[in-house]
Amino acid sequence: MQPHAIGLAPLGFLDLSPPAFMRTAGAAGFGSVGIRTRAAVPGGVEHPMDRNPALLRETREAIAATGVRVVGVEQVSLFRDTVIDAVRPMLEAGAAIGATRVLCSGDDEDLAVVADRFAELCEAAAAFGLTVDLEFMPFRALKTLEQARDTILRSGAHNAAIAVDALHLMRSGGGPAALAAIEPRLIGCVQLCDAPPIPPAAADLATEAREQRLPPGEGGLPLRAILDVVGPDRPIDAEVPLGRSMPDADPFERATLVYRATARVLAAARPGQGA
Repeated sequence: MQPHAIGLAPLGFLDLSPPAFMRTAGAAGFGSVGIRTRAAVPGGVEHPMDRNPALLRETREAIAATGVRVVGVEQVSLFRDTVIDAVRPMLEAGAAIGATRVLCSGDDEDLAVVADRFAELCEAAAAFGLTVDLEFMPFRALKTLEQARDTILRSGAHNAAIAVDALHLMRSGGGPAALAAIEPRLIGCVQLCDAPPIPPAAADLATEAREQRLPPGEGGLPLRAILDVVGPDRPIDAEVPLGRSMPDADPFERATLVYRATARVLAAARPGQGA
């Protein structure tokens, strides 16, 4: 892993504007970020650049000033009533700031409907040169690695990949062996964090994912085995919200801790490639 090759996911830093987030991430050592331009849940935090030309301009200025790239925008929730045409402005704005991927989740209980909406989203994203990363989460309708794979294959889309979050992989009953059974071409970005080896109750999985993650190397997830499976070429994003566990630390302190922890894990997994 080369210096500055690690990306920082926005979860845990949503209170910062995208330009401030980029400055914080860059100062901590990260080379790229994802930006939450569309809320993940109703009423959630978002930074919608398609409706805020000033923010779009300021973000492009921050890219030029910091050298930090925006690699992804998020998040599109796929329900039966999701209107993909309404998402196009988000995709266009994402492409305008250099994003190459858009993150989505499957939220309709009918996974055939999710596959249909996913295919529509991939078609729309292709017009802007974007890959669609489908993230499975055990507390949403599309819960598992295998369901994500099946959704992509059913869609027939070629600009599609699975976003593999280490926590979601393990909490949904998966693991390195299950990941090794997936066609490599279907694996997209890998999101790293850590957690205790014993999961919480099912009702608490969402809270754990949003508020209780640990820095890589400080828990019991098989991160090295996961990295061995995906190989050295997949994008790596750290997703470790520490606001609840470190309430007195400023964003730079939290981002720096996450960067250093992630770099240590990657250096141990990939010796000779840098930190």
